Amino acid sequence: AVNKGVVGKEWKEKLLSAERAVTGYKDPYTGNTISLFQALQKDLIVKDHGIRLLEAQIATGGIIDPVYSHRVPVHVAYQRGYFDETMNRILSEAGDDTKGFFDPNTKENLTYLQLIERCITDPVTGLSLLVIVKKGETYFFVDEETKLALKSKMTNKAGGKYKGTTVSLWELLYSQYITEEKRQELVKQYKAGSITIERFLEIILTIIQQQTSPKTSTTTTTTTTTVTETSEDKSFKGIRKGVSMSELFQSKIIDEKLFNDLNAGKVTVSEVSEMNSVRKYLEGTNSIAGVYIQSTRETLSVYEAKSRGLLTPGTSLVLLEAQAATGFVIDPVKNKKLSVEE
Repeated sequence: AVNKGVVGKEWKEKLLSAERAVTGYKDPYTGNTISLFQALQKDLIVKDHGIRLLEAQIATGGIIDPVYSHRVPVHVAYQRGYFDETMNRILSEAGDDTKGFFDPNTKENLTYLQLIERCITDPVTGLSLLVIVKKGETYFFVDEETKLALKSKMTNKAGGKYKGTTVSLWELLYSQYITEEKRQELVKQYKAGSITIERFLEIILTIIQQQTSPKTSTTTTTTTTTVTETSEDKSFKGIRKGVSMSELFQSKIIDEKLFNDLNAGKVTVSEVSEMNSVRKYLEGTNSIAGVYIQSTRETLSVYEAKSRGLLTPGTSLVLLEAQAATGFVIDPVKNKKLSVEE
């Protein structure tokens, strides 16, 4: 990212430090690779800084195992010493400790998850972009009360990639099937009382059904994971290196049946990589990739937004550190994911 000019050289050291949340910190006493949480426990990083990075990892799919280069479910993170219940409590309470991110439009301090949930999704790249509005423009975001109602409304009737799973109305609303315009329109109707939550869900399910039924669906090409398959162990693409299928099984990311099916060749690595439940841990979900200027409809990198005076240096740095700590620094204009050095 530094070499390609996506971020300035003056932040290289700070971002390399945040990137160690992915690649691991070195324990000065043993020389072993340790995780972000372990570095926090050993006072190798400042508490509020460490909490901010941990929170960003959890908000984007889960805590990263620096040894195996993928994310792990919470109970596995407990077992490996990458997390504990006290820290989980601190992070789930959304108190002042965890509100380390700033919404430049409302001047509120928020958690990383709250800020991501206010982002829009770029229709072409699928990246999450923080909207920046000028004075007098309408800033659309879903308030906490409405969000809670939408997250509590569950269904198992959704089609497409959600077929056979139980998901919340919130998750469906923010899926790739719903456009930003439609999303805003439905939320406004629901808040005005012109549609009930049941009707809201019906509309969303219908849209998804129309988009995924054979008649109307356009064939989308999914990028298949480059894989090296041997009879002993098949390799998946992790954050920075390959992840074996036995490691996915040990981490409880795939179950025994899937492990055996992979072994027998009944399913391929690319098929398993595309499963939501697996992809979340291999790739994670979106971090805040850049900003979207509402008045000019421009997409900018976080660093460019800072250079134009649209974000303060402090706000920009924490957003970039969160990118580095969740896998990659992102160029949202060219849709590229880069290491800090790159």
